[in-house]
Amino acid sequence: MEFLMTYGWAILVVLVLIGALAYFGVLSPDNFLPEKCSMPIQLSCKDFEVANKADGWDYVQVIFSNNAGRSMILRDINVTSSEAIAVPGGCHNATVTSRIPGATIVLGNGQSTTIALDYQRSGGPTMPCSIADTGRQKDRFKFKVLYSWQDSPGIIHELEGELLAKVKKW
Repeated sequence: MEFLMTYGWAILVVLVLIGALAYFGVLSPDNFLPEKCSMPIQLSCKDFEVANKADGWDYVQVIFSNNAGRSMILRDINVTSSEAIAVPGGCHNATVTSRIPGATIVLGNGQSTTIALDYQRSGGPTMPCSIADTGRQKDRFKFKVLYSWQDSPGIIHELEGELLAKVKKW
């Protein structure tokens, strides 16, 4: 009986320590997951940043590299996240879409380009929308890239990717 009591107290202390570590977030899976950007091989992510700016014009900035072996025309990029988008006054959609501002981008084979996408309300007049603080260590964003090859611009292709990133506050 004395043998069981001694080991019982030791096991109880270990369980309390594990519970305390889990409660304070030391054992949170978010701490062990790296920030990453995953895209198909044709268009890779070299670097990225997600920022929540004080002026309300939040953005997702990504450096894309063309690894397809031929020149491509980037026609449209949508970045969506239902987890990290706030709905302040005027931003009525739960998922706000961000697009390439302006015209298309020609990206030669092996070239890279930096694209900064401002978060705006989809449809209607231009209005800033904020990336909300979800309280998570990292948030998930989904990419949808529409592109065509420069030698056959009439056919539009689609690539989908994902970004797991910490939202930086400015």
